Amino acid sequence: MTLYAGTSGFSYPAWKGAFYPARLPPARMLEHYAGRLNGVELNGSFYRTPAPAAFAKWAAETPPGFLFCCKAHRGLTYSAAAFDKPGLAALVGPQLAVLEPRLGPVLLQWPPTRPRDESLLDGILAALGLPAAVEFRHPSWFATPVYAVLRRHGAALVVTDEEKWPAAPRLELGGLAYYRLRRDYSPTELKRWRTDLRAEAAGREQLHVYFKHEMEAPARASYMLGS
Repeated sequence: MTLYAGTSGFSYPAWKGAFYPARLPPARMLEHYAGRLNGVELNGSFYRTPAPAAFAKWAAETPPGFLFCCKAHRGLTYSAAAFDKPGLAALVGPQLAVLEPRLGPVLLQWPPTRPRDESLLDGILAALGLPAAVEFRHPSWFATPVYAVLRRHGAALVVTDEEKWPAAPRLELGGLAYYRLRRDYSPTELKRWRTDLRAEAAGREQLHVYFKHEMEAPARASYMLGS
């Protein structure tokens, strides 16, 4: 499988009666989710890296081939300029690596207030030492020197489809691709994305696509997988 599709998070009680059975205990949500979709984007790791015991539990509840895409700790990108971001990356990388082989690309999200600094990006990716997908929210990052850094580390440039953020170009930087689809899509729009991404996935080692955590998100992700 080269196409991974899912949602941003999985533990949503509001999905009971639609995606989840009405009486499903919260403790079985991940098991149910992983039986229908093959990837998930974890947002909680942005605030606190889960303990190894939590990773072991999640791995046990999911089948082989299922991948978790953890959002990297906010200190790597949102902290003050003087903060040692590569130093933190060197700590976070081994903590996340415990999840292998269930670990997908680590999502590095940069704030809209942080302009381009390819040297810092290079240092963070080198210290992290894991496959990564990088989301930029300041347009200055969409530049050739930045793409060279991503290519050197085998990282993906995240394409985020959301009105308030700048649209990243759809570039082929390597074997990894990552899409965050955040809008309310009509059937025609969703079909267009499905056709495009399934075609692109055929030429990638991994292509990840995650939908915003709305009620329709699991069905949209399932549609991407062809089910």
